[in-house]
Amino acid sequence: MKIADWPSAKHIPALYRELKKLDLLEHLAELEAFGYTVLPPEKVGSTEQLEATREVVLRIASERKGCTTAELEDVYSDGQELLRFVLWDDPIFEKLVLTPPALGLIQWLVGTNCILSLCNAWVKGKGESRTAIHADWAQFEMPTMAVEAYGANFNYLLTDYTKEDGGLSFVPGSHRWRRLPSSEESEYWADHAQAIEAPAGSMVIWGDHAWHGSYPKQSDGLRLMVLGMFNRPHMQTQEAYRETATDAALARNPLRFTRLMNVHHVMPWGKSPDYGRATQAPSGYISLFDTQPAGSEVKVPQAADYHKYDQEAGKMIQAQMSSKEIRFPDQYKGGGR
Repeated sequence: MKIADWPSAKHIPALYRELKKLDLLEHLAELEAFGYTVLPPEKVGSTEQLEATREVVLRIASERKGCTTAELEDVYSDGQELLRFVLWDDPIFEKLVLTPPALGLIQWLVGTNCILSLCNAWVKGKGESRTAIHADWAQFEMPTMAVEAYGANFNYLLTDYTKEDGGLSFVPGSHRWRRLPSSEESEYWADHAQAIEAPAGSMVIWGDHAWHGSYPKQSDGLRLMVLGMFNRPHMQTQEAYRETATDAALARNPLRFTRLMNVHHVMPWGKSPDYGRATQAPSGYISLFDTQPAGSEVKVPQAADYHKYDQEAGKMIQAQMSSKEIRFPDQYKGGGR
């Protein structure tokens, strides 16, 4: 059928057309049916990008551990670690979080106005270390999950993944159960989940409802991966991008990066909501194919004075509320699903 820009569907028609153009509809169906999907290397990026990212991760790991790259295998013998907050360690990570096929599927899961919650590198050595079966749902006070995902991930595989290599594992269909696994279920599925078998350069995509874990690494060498997690904008991010993004970072990246950094979100409020921040934000649907650097078009807003009451802004808000027609910027109406 013809996909039109139906207002009732918000940004979904535009996103759907781009997913179709990227030949991702089968991957979209896998997300819906099984809770995860694997993008092959040819849909993710070049061999040069893969090799460069691997070298960057090894450099960061050796710098943080105070050792040479050659010594990392011994450092991570029977161990694994998430190297946190790597986004600003090298520009290559800024490119990765904007990977069109991955970001497109993630936006399907958590909305076209989603923000970046974390960007980490993962290093895992040979041994018995593994990740228990879990879901990434972070609303621990909620006994059951919402229908929609609140968070979604990509894992960019920098080494081959198999069961022997200590790769990821999933419980297909578990995203439909909409709850966290019990300790007994986590123990059972640890050795019964489906291992990801994929070559380096692939990306695994899933939402925060899917149960997953990993197997022990039985092969020699290191298992390397870059992780990006994205949230709906009402959630607190795991890493401080809004607080650390710079004008230079916004300028060298396309507008979608500005939205990922969430620098223009009007909340949290002080005595006067700073709606001026929201008016500076990119509005509407931003194409996955937009690679034009934003340049001086966007800047990080100045820090607000939360204790100051703005009388003029108060008059405007009073008038709006009196007219019974309170309006919010498009980015807070909810994009995507």
